[in-house]
Amino acid sequence: MTSDPQALRAGRRWLSIAARAGADGGDAPVRFGFTASRRHARRAVVRNTAKRVLREAARRHIGELDVVAASRSVDIVLRLKAAAPDRTELARGAWKEVLRAEADSLLMQLARRLRGTEEGR
Repeated sequence: MTSDPQALRAGRRWLSIAARAGADGGDAPVRFGFTASRRHARRAVVRNTAKRVLREAARRHIGELDVVAASRSVDIVLRLKAAAPDRTELARGAWKEVLRAEADSLLMQLARRLRGTEEGR
């Protein structure tokens, strides 16, 4: 967490989020970015899978975030922050479920934070 009420930085086991609310909404009030580095996912198929799951989570939450953002612009970056597990450690389907749950949790936390700053105005 940061001391800036307009910013959010948080993380879970596999993902982290960095978000910043600006003054004006412009054309797209909520913008997303997704990163999965080669350091954390050596194979392109694993990086693409992680980003696909993050885009899916963003699509599920975009409506709520648009409403909560009101007339502000919000830039959000979801990042894979830990090495993807080997298939012997965790099955790919189970890992995708964990990523979905973490992304949902982080995006709900962001929505709560944006709602809180809206009430504080």
